[in-house]
Amino acid sequence: MARTLAGSCRRLWRAVRAGGSARSDDDHVAGAVAWLGAAQRAAGSGGFAHSFHLLHGWAKAYPETTGYILPSLRRAGERYSIAAVRPLIENAARWLAAVQQPDGSFVDLAGRAQVFDTGQILHGWNDLAVSLPLLVEHDRHRRAAQWIADQQESDGSFVRHSWSGAARSYYVRVGAALIRAGRILDDENLVGAGLRNVRWTLAQQEPNGFFRHMGFDAGPPFLHTMIYVVEGLIDAYGDTHEEECLAAALRFTKSLRLSCERDRLPRSRYRSDFTPVDRELCLTGLAQWAGACFRLEALGFPAYTAPARNALAAVKRRQLVSNDPALDGALFGSAPFWGRYMRWSLPNWGVKFLIDAFLAQDEAACAFALPGGGRRRILAPGDPSA
Repeated sequence: MARTLAGSCRRLWRAVRAGGSARSDDDHVAGAVAWLGAAQRAAGSGGFAHSFHLLHGWAKAYPETTGYILPSLRRAGERYSIAAVRPLIENAARWLAAVQQPDGSFVDLAGRAQVFDTGQILHGWNDLAVSLPLLVEHDRHRRAAQWIADQQESDGSFVRHSWSGAARSYYVRVGAALIRAGRILDDENLVGAGLRNVRWTLAQQEPNGFFRHMGFDAGPPFLHTMIYVVEGLIDAYGDTHEEECLAAALRFTKSLRLSCERDRLPRSRYRSDFTPVDRELCLTGLAQWAGACFRLEALGFPAYTAPARNALAAVKRRQLVSNDPALDGALFGSAPFWGRYMRWSLPNWGVKFLIDAFLAQDEAACAFALPGGGRRRILAPGDPSA
């Protein structure tokens, strides 16, 4: 027991001393990929360990995030010429196939079937079905999508097999995944189910841009789930070109951007009037915010350039640099690391969203380099963007 406590104290000291410097983008991405490799080896199954806790060590493999890590790894491998990503992807894809339930669903760490978890794996399988189709069985892909659609309520929301048994607006990431799956699988019923969820989500938006039911519970939502909503709406817009999806994302992000202009960075949790609950940072959400802002910049909204760069710079400074493979390249859930979101832990999805932010930054730069790049989109009357 004393030896375990001493080891935890040493690791805590190393974690406190790690990080603090921005390096080249290539180095940051390579560090994130290497840490994901360590998380996969620690899980020992092919899936990525849910997280690393400073006191309790590695958690077991997590299906949900293993699924949506796959597109990030694939794109990072192509963009940054990281050959090591291919075996990570192959091992994870095989493991996901092995743990899929007979009805097509996936379960959480407690063994409960979850719509959101299955939807995030659907994101990964949608990507692989197009880019690396030999890694995804058509029948498994379809059964996962159909199981999600079968759980949908008549109003488009998801209550059955949802977190805490209540409809949540951040499940729009599930709706967007269904739309994409329907396009890939040539199934208009799946597309229709995804659209119904998107429209239910749009109906949850308040006049000031905030969305109802955006958190894990009835309390103030974390930035992490807040940006899930934005990501889902941008994804849905990309597949449907329905302007209201983009307009709703802009209404929300404009209010959030203006609310944090004084501090330059969005905080960990927000009330419905866009005032922060505390001074902590949700580093996972901050990486997502950077990526979402770069995506909006690429769509022709330059007001998001500075927020994107500020957020990415802040996350880069907090990516850990250590000779400890359990720490090197990772991100704590919060800053400070004892903050409310994923306290004392390094979640695997934090580095996934960091990788995504770098990829989105590159895409924004390419969009502006093209002829006519950066040209502002024309939206419907009442366009809320700056």
